[in-house]
Amino acid sequence: MKLELIKNVVIELKQQLSGARVSKIHQPLPEVLVFKLWNGKDTLRLLVSTEGQKSRIHLTEQSWPNPHIPPRFSQLLRARITRINSISVVNDDRIVQLDCTGKHGDCRLLFEIIGKRSNLILVDGEGVIIDVLKRIVGDGGSRSLLAGQKYAFPAKNVTAAEQKPMVLDDLYPSWNDYVDKLYTEGEYAENKLDFSRQLQLAVNRQIKKIKKRIVAIEKDYEQQQNFEANRQAGDLLLANLHSIRRGMTEVELYNFYLQPAEPIIIKLDPLLEPQQNAQMYFKRYKKGRIGQDHSKRRLLETRRELEWLEQVDYQLKDTVKNSDIEEIAVELRKVGLLKDKNRLHSKKTLQPSKPHVATSPSGFKIVWGRNNRQNDEISTKILKGNDLWFHAANASGSHVVMKIGSSTTAVIDTDLYYAASIAAGYSKLKNATKVEVMQAEAKNVHKPKHCKAGLVNVLKYVTLLVPPLRLD
Repeated sequence: MKLELIKNVVIELKQQLSGARVSKIHQPLPEVLVFKLWNGKDTLRLLVSTEGQKSRIHLTEQSWPNPHIPPRFSQLLRARITRINSISVVNDDRIVQLDCTGKHGDCRLLFEIIGKRSNLILVDGEGVIIDVLKRIVGDGGSRSLLAGQKYAFPAKNVTAAEQKPMVLDDLYPSWNDYVDKLYTEGEYAENKLDFSRQLQLAVNRQIKKIKKRIVAIEKDYEQQQNFEANRQAGDLLLANLHSIRRGMTEVELYNFYLQPAEPIIIKLDPLLEPQQNAQMYFKRYKKGRIGQDHSKRRLLETRRELEWLEQVDYQLKDTVKNSDIEEIAVELRKVGLLKDKNRLHSKKTLQPSKPHVATSPSGFKIVWGRNNRQNDEISTKILKGNDLWFHAANASGSHVVMKIGSSTTAVIDTDLYYAASIAAGYSKLKNATKVEVMQAEAKNVHKPKHCKAGLVNVLKYVTLLVPPLRLD
């Protein structure tokens, strides 16, 4: 990144990150860290990369799969940083400084964006290095970057071209968005380690196919709508055989299906006998009726498949654990959407993920899933008796169950709205102000036979309008 671009990005970050609380720090790749932040208004993802020519810092909308065991440097940052107080460009160079606070006091995270030598250095309040992402032992007078040493800025290497003013293209709403698109779109296409993105591409390709299929089926269905008119035409021809002769191309008859009867012109095949013309319309009627039933069935099945795909797409875009991604991959392989097994993810390496659990204000257990296997388990095994089931209406999201069991404690509105808010928060509408959520009794939630994971039928329900709630 050029110095002027770094300055533009940091100016925006100052407004959004100052005072932000750090909720998670992930290191999905050896030289990439992602900070999950809460600034009091929004949840943000700050990406920091020291990958040579791809080294950069910016906010990102992309989600990344994370290793089961956090690497050394990300564990250190989790232990040391709980809040970002400020962010700035220092030494008039390509160095970004994050002034932070943690359990052990104040510290600074310095990000040197200097090509192949890009690095992350954590220093204490006295400027002494606590640790470094890429430890460097100095040789022949070169700078060392090791724990316990006093931090020193690298030699400046900024050209005049890097200081020229830059103008943001109208295509991008912010400099952060510009950098995110500039680097990550191409990187995702080439980065074989980004397994989550591979799954998203496979799902999105299928979604496009399914949507095209739905359009084609609906077109066929529309064309089949007049099958009843063909039966009536056949009946009218049989009732008026004496008025029809071979060689006629059409005949005008009175349509006794209308009250009062009105004239109707029926097209004829001049090569057929009158009886054969009537049979031709009866065949069209039979074909249309069968075709419409077939189209109805195909349309229902295809829309259900689209619902399932959109559910998987939401789960991949939402914050998920590595085990969730693996389970989604298994699900996609079963239906043939993921044929090329990624060498890092072809075998399931983690224990099955477990549904999330919370407690309502009155003490009722609330359980919700973050992938289709968990949703199936919740709606077919955990949901029983007097339990209540929640799901965002007309949107992909988690199945949520509030366990009532044989409890004599009264379920109050606060409990219902709490569970409904969780269903809203773990849905595609999580960023909305208010979300309509379905609430159903256990007896009204059923899973049809041969139905894909995560899909159920809800026979009867009421709706609640609630603000989304996430308990990350």
